[in-house]
Amino acid sequence: MTAPAGAPVLTLVHPAGGSVACYRGLAGDLAPEVATVAFLPAALDGGGLDRDVESMAGRYLAELPPGPVLLGGWSFGGIVAFEMARRLADSGRVIGPLVLIDSPLPGIGAVDDATLAAEFEAELSRMVGAGDITAEERATRFAVFRTHCLAQVAYQPSGQVTDDLVFVSRKDNQDAPRWQAHTTGRLRLRRLPADHYELMRTPHVGAITRLVKTTLITSWKTS
Repeated sequence: MTAPAGAPVLTLVHPAGGSVACYRGLAGDLAPEVATVAFLPAALDGGGLDRDVESMAGRYLAELPPGPVLLGGWSFGGIVAFEMARRLADSGRVIGPLVLIDSPLPGIGAVDDATLAAEFEAELSRMVGAGDITAEERATRFAVFRTHCLAQVAYQPSGQVTDDLVFVSRKDNQDAPRWQAHTTGRLRLRRLPADHYELMRTPHVGAITRLVKTTLITSWKTS
């Protein structure tokens, strides 16, 4: 998405399935005041398959332009964004509030293949154009999804972030308040009357936009 010169840029990380189409509504609502870019997993972009959160965070950090950084992500994407923000804070890089959309806590999730296969099918059924993917593409996407879910469970952060966490939660996420332990700043928690997938669709994505836009713009101007 384009934005006026000097406008904030929110960098988003893909969820476990790898597609970034889930961010189209958010990107459209944030524009033109806030631009968005999103990272695809290397395995869906002609590269290798990163097998842990730390490797993904390192790869994406190497691609960030210099200057202040705003990061965020939905679901698993928020965990990778958190590790990126944590490393940036350790290095003294200026970052703004971290936007997490219903991200699970590190170390939590399924590990058995039957459960992961069922979760993959549930996610795939909600993806636009899923019926048109080939068997080979389907196998690749499941390998990506499975690897990311296992990486989520294995991830144990070695420190906190220092900026606020803006956390948008589904209505029944009981773990959301526990994210406070992962920041020395504030946990700014907002629950919406939606499930995990509904959060990224109308009308809830509009509520997310209203929640984060002013915060991101203010942070960018003062960074």
